[in-house]
Amino acid sequence: MSDAAETTPAPEAETKAEAAPAPAAAPAPPVKEVKSIVLTGFGGVKMMKVQQRPEPTAGDEEVLIRVKACGMSFPDLMVRQGVIDHPPKTPVILGFECTGVVEVVGANVTGFS
Repeated sequence: MSDAAETTPAPEAETKAEAAPAPAAAPAPPVKEVKSIVLTGFGGVKMMKVQQRPEPTAGDEEVLIRVKACGMSFPDLMVRQGVIDHPPKTPVILGFECTGVVEVVGANVTGFS
């Protein structure tokens, strides 16, 4: 046996302070939605659906119009049937003609207010 006394390690001091719970993040504002006539494929009237879509934003060369009235014009019908040169990829929102109020004007747009 040895004359040295046995030692036991001292308990480790707590190095981690108790973390306070993180404050709850504010809920994200609800996404505004608009009703849109969406062409889901080319063909008959069954390919058009009324859907809720996120409200669009105006790009630098665009205006955002709060639509008050719209209709299906001849170009809309030609797109629906897929008989125009270079038809858009579907799904696409129809409504080439409308009336309403210009709400946002893009940075590079002139002639609208």
